[in-house]
Amino acid sequence: MSKIGTLASLGGAGAAAGADVASKAAGAAAFQQQIQELTAVSLEATARSIELRTVTTNLQTIKKAADERVQ
Repeated sequence: MSKIGTLASLGGAGAAAGADVASKAAGAAAFQQQIQELTAVSLEATARSIELRTVTTNLQTIKKAADERVQ
């Protein structure tokens, strides 16, 4: 009976190790997905920032031209 108990114990340990590997793989995949989402959001924020700077610069140029006309 001790051999059967040892085999069952080894089988349980193997299953636990397999579950741990699967859990780590799932965690790594989720992490990679989060990194990709973060990269996409970061690129979108950068594009919006550039657009905002462009619009601000254009408005400042228009304002300067208008101010010069008034004087």
